[in-house]
Amino acid sequence: MYDLSICLAAIRKENWNRLYKSIVDSIGDYTFELIFCGPHKDPPEELKDLDNVSCIQDWGAPTRAQQISMKDATGRYIAWTADDGWFLPNKLADCIRELDEDPTEKKCLVTQYIEGGVNALGTLDDDRCYMNFHDPIRSPFYPDYFLIFNSVILPTQYFKDLGGFDCRFEACPMAFVDFGARAQLDGIKTTYKGVIFECTQFPGEQGDHAPIHNGQIEHDQPLYEQLWNPDRTDRNPKIRIPLYPIGESAFGALKIQKTWAQAQAFIAARIKIDYDNWKDVPAVWKRRFSNPWPDAPKEENK
Repeated sequence: MYDLSICLAAIRKENWNRLYKSIVDSIGDYTFELIFCGPHKDPPEELKDLDNVSCIQDWGAPTRAQQISMKDATGRYIAWTADDGWFLPNKLADCIRELDEDPTEKKCLVTQYIEGGVNALGTLDDDRCYMNFHDPIRSPFYPDYFLIFNSVILPTQYFKDLGGFDCRFEACPMAFVDFGARAQLDGIKTTYKGVIFECTQFPGEQGDHAPIHNGQIEHDQPLYEQLWNPDRTDRNPKIRIPLYPIGESAFGALKIQKTWAQAQAFIAARIKIDYDNWKDVPAVWKRRFSNPWPDAPKEENK
């Protein structure tokens, strides 16, 4: 068993060696495995003979690939990341040490990261790190202090017991947020950490980001609202700032007409899902894997 499993949906094979080397410099004396999942059959030449590196080929959407990459992970702890970035020296070792010192079973470190030179979520004094600050993910079913789970380290078995990610989401960001909502409603202890990771940034449709951007805007955000805020009446897709201050009640601000018993029933049914839900979504993600992508399957199947 490894100390940490780092798993990711990955297409940018030219970056994988850099990611691996950064983990070595970051994790110190702890052990790790690195699991990629995406359209490539094998890791790059520098990594293909390493026992702690594996590559799973799959043509599905990023969330499906992410879920597959984690299903056989053997680390005591598990983390997800991006293949266009790198971990900072000694930071993973610090995280594992802190988790080991906490006897709590349901626990996680919610870490910060630098994206395109900017701290993406800021600090606890910066409202950006809270879920209900962001218009697309507001919900009356969780309080204003719930944190966004973009970059998290937590016990592997707990992740799997909760069912991992909801693979109905195409792109990973909304699936990460959804998992964070479910885990925090389940009572996981969250500790907000400093920056441990840095990555590049492709705003909007720049670079190879168009399928991710379009999948999130066209599919994932409406799905998230359907799941977590179906009765909302004040939706304005152009607004990306709070309609009410952090600290006020989201339940009151959004005017959701539900009884407490109905809310409790919704939460209880939503927290745990089937880990194998990745099998219920298309095996080929047409937003990206169609011609001229080399070797992409021609037909969508399950």
